[in-house]
Amino acid sequence: MGRLWRASIWHPDAIPPDEWKYRSLKRIWLPVYDLIAIGAGIWAALFGSPVLHELFDEPLIDTMGILLAVVSTVCLLGVAFPRLWQWEICGKALLVGLLAAYAGAVVLFRANPTASAGFVAFIIVLALPLPIFRLALLGEEIKERREEGA
Repeated sequence: MGRLWRASIWHPDAIPPDEWKYRSLKRIWLPVYDLIAIGAGIWAALFGSPVLHELFDEPLIDTMGILLAVVSTVCLLGVAFPRLWQWEICGKALLVGLLAAYAGAVVLFRANPTASAGFVAFIIVLALPLPIFRLALLGEEIKERREEGA
């Protein structure tokens, strides 16, 4: 158990002093975001949503919900254990794709598009900046590692 603790983002030595400005992002906000996304995936698989039920059959909604929960769990593992940063990159990229596809489907594939579909799409898109920002940070970290190793 101690080994897991030392490998986690919550260990006191996990974040170097020059990155302390990102402490709360890495230790609180990214994990909370991923937990919310896991919950959303589970909720979608169990209950769906009126918008999803208009667009897709139940098995596809369940599959999309499970996929969202699994991808978000991969993201959480990548955040919680910095050595799994490759997992987080893959997970965050897939998460962005899933959310963007969902927003697009809400607007483009409804039989009777309404103004409320646009609002729902905007709310979904509202969830995109944090994972995109995190992907940019991970890209910067990769660049710094390469520069240090060169």
